Amino acid sequence: MTARWPDPDRATLDRYVASLDLRSMKSRTSYRQVLHGFQDVAERYEALNQEVLLAWLRESAIRRATSTLLHRTRIIDRFLERLVEIGAIERNPVVALRDECNIKQCMPIWRALASRDSERALAELRQPRPFCSVLGEMMAEHVAMMRRRGYKYTSQPLLLLRFDRFL
Repeated sequence: MTARWPDPDRATLDRYVASLDLRSMKSRTSYRQVLHGFQDVAERYEALNQEVLLAWLRESAIRRATSTLLHRTRIIDRFLERLVEIGAIERNPVVALRDECNIKQCMPIWRALASRDSERALAELRQPRPFCSVLGEMMAEHVAMMRRRGYKYTSQPLLLLRFDRFL
């Protein structure tokens, strides 16, 4: 049986902080404060989703500067990844948003969520899938074929992607 999160005794959170190689007690205290605050917000919701992230960001924005808040998001992001690894949650909501927007990093997602109009900011982040146009499949096959033949083929795929977005 896998542990579910949020757990009432916060053992998962304490084990996570203990497993980190933090050098000072100040760091451990800071991590615990951030994670306890996040779990306090998560316990008020039924599912761990975008609403929980937005609520935590809004509550934290009252006490912290934006730059500090964005640093704290990395702590939350790593914790959510750990929860996915141990099976406490099915999917990291930040990764789900990242996949939906078709981008590679999580920080733009957090910045969009922290903005005043998060829905509009997320909509601006959304990018089309590569090679999804009418000729996309043919272009993707061409790139794969050239790479299988041993060519580096780095600049041409970028041009084909631009053409694909145009289509």
